[in-house]
Amino acid sequence: MRTNFNVLKHQKLFIQNEAKYSSLITGYGGGKTLGFCLKGLAQAGKNVGGTILLAEPVFPMVRDVLQPTFEKCLNDLKFDYTYKASDMRYVVKWRGGYCNFILRSAENWRRWAGLNLASGGIDEAGLLKDDSAWRMLISRLREGKDLKAWTSTTPEGFNWVYEYWGEGLTDEYALIQGRTEDNPFLPEEFVESLKANYDKRLIEAYLHGKFVNLQHGSTYYGFSREKNVTDRAVHNQSQPLLVSLDFNIDPFCGIVWNYYPNSQKEKIVVFDEIQLRHGGGNELMTQAFINELKRRYPNHNNMVFYPDPSGKQRRTSAINTDHDIIRLNGIKLKAKRSAPSVVDRVNAVNKSFEHMIINPKCKGLIRDFEQVVNKEGTRDIDKSNMNLTHFSDGYGYGIDYELPIRKPTTKTFMG
Repeated sequence: MRTNFNVLKHQKLFIQNEAKYSSLITGYGGGKTLGFCLKGLAQAGKNVGGTILLAEPVFPMVRDVLQPTFEKCLNDLKFDYTYKASDMRYVVKWRGGYCNFILRSAENWRRWAGLNLASGGIDEAGLLKDDSAWRMLISRLREGKDLKAWTSTTPEGFNWVYEYWGEGLTDEYALIQGRTEDNPFLPEEFVESLKANYDKRLIEAYLHGKFVNLQHGSTYYGFSREKNVTDRAVHNQSQPLLVSLDFNIDPFCGIVWNYYPNSQKEKIVVFDEIQLRHGGGNELMTQAFINELKRRYPNHNNMVFYPDPSGKQRRTSAINTDHDIIRLNGIKLKAKRSAPSVVDRVNAVNKSFEHMIINPKCKGLIRDFEQVVNKEGTRDIDKSNMNLTHFSDGYGYGIDYELPIRKPTTKTFMG
């Protein structure tokens, strides 16, 4: 295949690999999607007149990631092609023939039934919860001279991708790995932004492209009682009183903290927590919480609330939303337009433990950090214990607002 790209070593190994099912696993910016598309074009030459499916986990990724990368490959390699938008179908032509490429979202994998494919692949496959799309894809490989399928992804822990290409390798499966830093065409600040945003465990996955345990055991694995719990975590009257709030009805929980963004050591100081039980009837829990907070801190007028973003729709009264009640009390409110993903929020919380201290009297929040776990085999939080997660969820809303994980663009920089 003629190429105008400076193909990286791991990309070349992936493109040329002859295993029936191969996977390219790298850190962010490792050139996965580019290698993924070039693998598809290499397969086109072996399956003249056939159909190749290229997929992303969800449609916005097809539109924003896969399609522009695929068209860049076609244009830079000077392929002649036509595009049918209604079917997201490319007919790619060259002197020796043609091949059909269809772009799809893997969340709609059931719609692939009935397709007759020569080859196909799923980009960012680790974001899928299970192997349903993969199994459907390989079941449709039935018309071509070189029937192959492949994936590419950033490792997302010991999930289904690991089961196929980590611990379950057979002669049919091949794993090619690469690191973010193997791509010399990335700007220096790209790598530095990864190191600044992720904790050590996530750096192993998102920078070095390694499988690490993200699904099993403690959700907040970055917390350490020895490192984070101290009597030095006390309220500073000169600082704004920050309150992170979970709108669960019973118990209704919030944590109180100070934030020092310019500190090189302890940026987050958690010194109090409030838990209220619903008294029955039409009691407005948001108002009751505010009343309790003002009772504890009667001379403090500079307050900022970080509530669950869903509170802008939710009403604990017939008239006002929970966010309205906060504002009507003259309290400043900071909340994103929509709730962050659970994974992004948890990643931000684990990173925060590097520069956070908490007072030992905050027993509910400490218990959450030590006892909240993931659902088996997923990165979803196990909510089966009704006494857990409320404090840590609230803490996460404040951290995600002030110290969110800022994902670098995954656009591949190539020479």
